[in-house]
Amino acid sequence: MARKPAEQTVHPDAIIQAAAAVFHRQGYHGATMADIAAEVHLTAGSLYHHFPSKQDILIAVLDAGLDQITRDVRAVAAGRADPAAKVRQIVRAHIRSVIDNASIAAAVIFESRALLDDPGVRDRVAARRDQLEALYRGVIEAGVAAGDFAPVDVGIFVKTLFGALNWVSVWYREGGRLTGEQIADEIAGTFLRALRPDSEGRGGTPL
Repeated sequence: MARKPAEQTVHPDAIIQAAAAVFHRQGYHGATMADIAAEVHLTAGSLYHHFPSKQDILIAVLDAGLDQITRDVRAVAAGRADPAAKVRQIVRAHIRSVIDNASIAAAVIFESRALLDDPGVRDRVAARRDQLEALYRGVIEAGVAAGDFAPVDVGIFVKTLFGALNWVSVWYREGGRLTGEQIADEIAGTFLRALRPDSEGRGGTPL
C-alpha cells in the first residue's frame, strides 16, 4: 500500500496504537521511526510531523495505557461500594484495560525502562504510576480501617496486585480456557482471601 504523504491523514491515536504494536514485536530499541511510519502507511516525514522523536511516541503510548486505567479506577474508588466490591471492580477494570490494549500494556510493563536515562521523563512516568497506585492504596487502606481487611502492608500488597494484573497482558490468549472477566474474578478472589481478617478464617467463601 502506498505511503500517505499528507500529515493529517492518520490520527495520532492510530499512530500510538501502531507504535505499541511495533514496540511489542521488536522492542523499543529495536524499533525505528520508519517501522512505525510503515505500520500506519505514513511517510517518515509525516510521522515526524506528529511526534518529534521515538521517545515522544513511547511517552504517548505509556500515557495512553495509564490514562485509561486511571480513569476507570478513579471512578470505582470514588463510588459508594464497600471495599471488597471495589477491589473486584478495580481488578475487572484493570484486566479489561490490559486485555483490550495488550500492546500498550506490554509497553507500559517492558518498554518504560527505556526512559530511565532521562530523569525528567522518568520522574513524570513514575508520578503517573504513583497516582494510579494511590487509588488502589486508598481502597485497601479504607478496608483495613473499617476492619473488613486484615492489617497488611498496603504498599507491598498493592505492588504485588499490580504485578499480577499487569502480567495478564503477557500470558492472556483470546479464546483460552477462561475469559477476561473470569480471570479477573479468580484474581480478585485470591487477593480478597489474602485480605480476610484472621478472626474470620482463611478457608471460607471469598469476600
